[in-house]
Amino acid sequence: MPVYYDSMDLSAAEKQRFFIGAAAIGMTAGLLFYDSPIIGIVITLCSGLFLSKYKMMMTEKKKSELLIEFRDLLYSISSSVSSGRTVAQALEESVDFWKSTYDEKDYIIKELKYMNGRIKKGGEKDVDVLRDFANRSGLEDVSDFVNVYESCRLTGGDLPLAINRATGIIGDKITLERELKTLMAQKIFETRIVALAPAAIVLLLRIMSPDYLEPMTSTQGGRIVTTFALGLIIMALGMMERINRIEI
Repeated sequence: MPVYYDSMDLSAAEKQRFFIGAAAIGMTAGLLFYDSPIIGIVITLCSGLFLSKYKMMMTEKKKSELLIEFRDLLYSISSSVSSGRTVAQALEESVDFWKSTYDEKDYIIKELKYMNGRIKKGGEKDVDVLRDFANRSGLEDVSDFVNVYESCRLTGGDLPLAINRATGIIGDKITLERELKTLMAQKIFETRIVALAPAAIVLLLRIMSPDYLEPMTSTQGGRIVTTFALGLIIMALGMMERINRIEI
């Protein structure tokens, strides 16, 4: 079955993790900031609005994994083509080559088996199969490689040289993207730690001096102020995560 990575559904385990996390955060916020399990349940139910955001994050994560796997595939294709094999033969050999590194559940192994099946059993051209993979993956780097390969076939250019150069350029770009994402992940983690600081302070005050926060949980005005403060924290967290996301 072909996989369309931009529209992948969440697995049952991913949905379960989301709702368990939403329940934990919602009940903690309700008890910590409002001293009310009912409000905690309301927050938990409202957190379902972020399911689409969670799905987008998981899709981005899966595509990032596929991109790294594709980078490795490029090196094996380049090596095979340089030794005189066709791209179709290189794709077929890559299955056995990468089995020692990737499992059957990894996306690139599934894609290689699917593409090889279409080439061998369906008699389709390798360039058409690769183009379909590029469209389904939604990855610009895959499309760039397919464009180079297709142009080289149409113009009769030096295929090994073109693929070697394309592999080097695309591989370096993917590596740079990986390094940037690692740096961004560190900054996003730091942002989330800062966002948790108010909750830690409130927890400390509840333990050390519970009477100090009583007006914030027992009066209507206090709950309004608390809600406004939580809204600002969530807004600031969203803005900081958006700032820390860089695309190249």
